Amino acid sequence: MSTSEKLFAQAERATDWMNPILVKETRQAFKSRQFIITFFLLLVVAWLISAAGALWAGPALEYGTAGRAFFVFYFYVLAFAILFVVPFGAFRSMLNEKDHNTYELLSISTLSPRQIVSGKMCSALVQIFIYYSAIAPFMAFTSLLQGFDLALVTLYLVGALAWAICVSMISITLSTLSNQRQWQAMNTLAMVILLFWQFGMIFPLTAVGMSETVPFDDPDFWWGVATFTVAAASYFVLSMQIAVSRLTFESDNRSTRIRIICSIQFWGVWGFLLVYHLWNGAGSVDEHMVSVLAGISLFHWLVVGLFAATESEFLSRRVRRTLPGNSLLRWIVAPLFPGGSRGFLFLLAHLLALCLIIYVGAWPDWLNWIYVGALYVVCFVGFGGFVGRMAHAMTPEFRPAHARVLTVLIALFAMLAPYLVMALGLTRPTTTYSLMFVSNPFSTLPVITDFGGTGLTDVILLMVGSVAVLAVIVNLRAMLTGVLGVAPYRPPVS
Repeated sequence: MSTSEKLFAQAERATDWMNPILVKETRQAFKSRQFIITFFLLLVVAWLISAAGALWAGPALEYGTAGRAFFVFYFYVLAFAILFVVPFGAFRSMLNEKDHNTYELLSISTLSPRQIVSGKMCSALVQIFIYYSAIAPFMAFTSLLQGFDLALVTLYLVGALAWAICVSMISITLSTLSNQRQWQAMNTLAMVILLFWQFGMIFPLTAVGMSETVPFDDPDFWWGVATFTVAAASYFVLSMQIAVSRLTFESDNRSTRIRIICSIQFWGVWGFLLVYHLWNGAGSVDEHMVSVLAGISLFHWLVVGLFAATESEFLSRRVRRTLPGNSLLRWIVAPLFPGGSRGFLFLLAHLLALCLIIYVGAWPDWLNWIYVGALYVVCFVGFGGFVGRMAHAMTPEFRPAHARVLTVLIALFAMLAPYLVMALGLTRPTTTYSLMFVSNPFSTLPVITDFGGTGLTDVILLMVGSVAVLAVIVNLRAMLTGVLGVAPYRPPVS
């Protein structure tokens, strides 16, 4: 047997150990016109940049800083391939499974949803590496020119790789959110707009990065890099789990792992603040950092609560078989299991934890702001979940997606109601804050920040808090029923 035949035989055996979806998707991608056209366009455009740039630079090619300019243009070409073409291809690959009715064949095979998603992601990763290898000779050319900064170039290429991986995973996740063709068309349009937007952000970021000196010797810079890396990794894991849950059949547990990941993200954010504070020694924590992290946490739980509190209350036998046998442990983990009422309880527990963190941290300037922000989240999510549950009780055709849309509409109506009252002439228009705007958090929260612990803040706390208490009361019976449906262990009848 010749050497080439041995290599082909070893390669054939290696493919048997690989993810079948990876092998299938990679073969299809390399044979597609989209990949061939993109690959050759990348090479042609990069070659034109080299030729035209060399003529344009002239003597500055040897004595100036042309290397940085060449890298910027090469980076733009690479970014279009890995931040637009590859993510959109990953997005379409999942939709094509549904359009061509091939996903049913995958679902009845021995492949798990996680294998399907990871196979799609690995195929996108292979394409990203191929585009990197195509641009590598041109990057090597820039290293021979003046103005080439190896550390800066490495940072940009590694950062673009990490960002491309995350965007590809998010694209795969978004492709699993719609099943009907009309929604798929809207989803595709939204995906194109999103990809163009994030690709457009590359131009100003690259220009600023290349015109400024990157502080590689500053510890805060590396703290920022570490924060970005951990955040990107966490949302990559969350996106993958959402995609896996969307592909899992309805009788299985779709919620617990997502809720665990969201909880880890929350505690990781404030754990990072603690580690950063201890690393820099004793002293007060930067309150601007606290405000940013608090705002991120509130938005995080608003989105998580919107989905968790509007889920179906049905708990299948398959899920009940996974309940822990210890009674105390079942009480503790009850908010992690599927169900809108348990999801609302899960939200309340973490919002309470956020308020306690701010209180223990002794940041009085932000305490009322966090209180009011958390109460707004409780109001909107609580009433949205309650109305959705009542609507589902009247007609089973009312789905969780309908409840989420209804929750958003309730929030929008509450925000716009004061302006509608003024537009109808029922009250005198005003340019200053009035308690009439208390239903609009975007008008109220800046007032809390500006006036701090004044009497106006106390009145706002009382008004929003009363509505939040009402939102908890109307959901109290459902939360109690939801917890009692999990906590008392009853082995399911087989």
